Amino acid sequence: MFGNKKVVAPPPDKLMKELARRGPEKVDRGDLGIVGMSGQVFAPRTGRGLPAVVFGHGWLVGSARYRDLLFHLASWGIVVAAPDGSRGPFPSDIEFGTDLRAAATVVSSVRLGTGAISVDPTRIGVAGHGFGAAAAVRAASDAILLGRPPVDVKALAAVFPAPTTADLSLAASSVTAPALVVAGAAHLSSMTGNALDLAENLGGDVALRTLAGASDRDLIETPSVRSLIGVNGADKSVHAAVRAQLTGFFLHRLTGDEKYAAFSDPDQTMGEVLAVDVPNAERPELDNVSQLLGSKARSA
Repeated sequence: MFGNKKVVAPPPDKLMKELARRGPEKVDRGDLGIVGMSGQVFAPRTGRGLPAVVFGHGWLVGSARYRDLLFHLASWGIVVAAPDGSRGPFPSDIEFGTDLRAAATVVSSVRLGTGAISVDPTRIGVAGHGFGAAAAVRAASDAILLGRPPVDVKALAAVFPAPTTADLSLAASSVTAPALVVAGAAHLSSMTGNALDLAENLGGDVALRTLAGASDRDLIETPSVRSLIGVNGADKSVHAAVRAQLTGFFLHRLTGDEKYAAFSDPDQTMGEVLAVDVPNAERPELDNVSQLLGSKARSA
């Protein structure tokens, strides 16, 4: 599954449908509490030298609101660690980025489960949603701050990224790992979304894609009794598109499987997930504050 075989890849739309469905691996869930961190770990039941992704949650929510997404990645053979720090109203993306790096160090240095699972430390990716996307950028940054554990990040995914501090662009410029940025079409550059700025400033190869009509809230799950029958509260089409995009991107970048190379191609539109030409992307005519005031006026 994790080789470098030369294969003729199916059409991108077919790959999207394939990867939106659960993968072949049985999945176990663990708790990061056993290593002194709050959060969750999802992993295939068995496997040695597996790829791993650390995932950063959005503002004011925790890893429990992404349970199906994290489980999905693990079902395709990827160990996923999701720490639960920085959940207050005034979180720090720098501190949370340090948590992500620490979680990556943990899963890549200890045997998981009953000892049947191990992670290859050269196959580490980071991902995040909203505020967590900014933390993921910090975690992937080559500008390592004092006290950060050393982690060789091979791929970065930012989903509906949100602006945080003014120096985030500088941190992004030091990220040399290839990146995937997914955003709502109306939130490329706004008060709540900075996908275009991020894509322009990241230092490595970047694929920027948009979903029409989507917003950051569409990905957040709402655990309930209905979750037991597959109704997780998130927008079904957005959730399916995001899980397929993340799975394909990380399978390509962390395992070298060329079958999924289209997910890293910046020019590749995949179904309703549209590619954006970053250098020629049009910014809104109004600045962020004017956009906000205009939206309030229309809703009054």
